[in-house]
Amino acid sequence: MSFARAGAAGVRQNAVAPAPAPASRNERRSLGDKVMRLSFAGTLVLALSFGSAAHAAEVRWTSTKQPAEVLGMPAGEEEADDVLRMTCLKGGAVQIGLGGYKSLGKGKSEPLGVTLASGTQSVTLNGKSVRSKNFEMTGAFELRADLAPSETKLLIGVLTAGQPIRVSGGLTDKWSAKGLKPIVERFNAACVKN
Repeated sequence: MSFARAGAAGVRQNAVAPAPAPASRNERRSLGDKVMRLSFAGTLVLALSFGSAAHAAEVRWTSTKQPAEVLGMPAGEEEADDVLRMTCLKGGAVQIGLGGYKSLGKGKSEPLGVTLASGTQSVTLNGKSVRSKNFEMTGAFELRADLAPSETKLLIGVLTAGQPIRVSGGLTDKWSAKGLKPIVERFNAACVKN
């Protein structure tokens, strides 16, 4: 019900506002598209923040003989970076590549430090941020350092402790150690002879 009242300023109408017209088919589709895009964007953000391959707790440890290397790759991933790579250099020195993480610097040789701990053993690795070996596929960085033979003892102790490896410092993670001890022992024996 509405009524009009005449006054000096003209006609003033007191009425209930009419209901808005129903949304057209195109407007409904547009709203549906927006909701779909937002849902997709939210899912993508979650997948990228939780699905980084290098952050997988289950690590598959392997080794190679030429060059003598220990490689730790996230289980079930084919195009991931190794979370840890140890390469035997001349004279028993070891090059460490710890990474495949976007949080390990900017890949511009800036200094980094990462601590590995297992059981009662721990070691802090200091190196520089560089592009990971699989940078083209992952866009990630790694800590790279060359260790003299005398500097590898603590690292070998952590890797052969037989318990999961806790990673802290430049990143936070935890790696499984299943099957790692005999691989590292063989690598260490071969590298010492090098």
